[in-house]
Amino acid sequence: MHTETNITAPPQRRYAGLALLRDEGGSVLLVERARRAGPDRFGLVGGPARPGEWASLACQREVREQTGLRLVPGRVLVVHYMPADGQAREGTDVVFDCGVITRRTPLSPPPGGHVAGYRWVAPDDLRGLVAPYTEWRINLALEALDGGEVHELVGHPNVTGALPAS
Repeated sequence: MHTETNITAPPQRRYAGLALLRDEGGSVLLVERARRAGPDRFGLVGGPARPGEWASLACQREVREQTGLRLVPGRVLVVHYMPADGQAREGTDVVFDCGVITRRTPLSPPPGGHVAGYRWVAPDDLRGLVAPYTEWRINLALEALDGGEVHELVGHPNVTGALPAS
């Protein structure tokens, strides 16, 4: 049952739009985040929505801000709910098909230094480079792209309480 508080002051949640960008050989474009270390340093291009912004618009804006590319996100491939973990608020990340570009496509990091660079990575080479949840998202997004249905994920892979792909 909803209470007045649930409706007028809902808890803050993170909501993000992420881009699955591939090259002609099937490698995935990752952005290198300057202010992160370890497996969180690399991830899909994209980021959090602004207030009132839908995930596809956040994806489009973040792709433009992080790479200089002007793309229109395609279909939804993965919807991933992540509970709060002490470092990040609970939230939902939506992965969109953003198509195929060549490795020669110019990418321009934004001023301010939060993007350190880019890396094209074959799906088989993701393990150890990216966080397990990022690998999970990418692999299931590629499966959905290959004729599968949209995957709904909950939690982190290999953690009690995580739900397998739908």
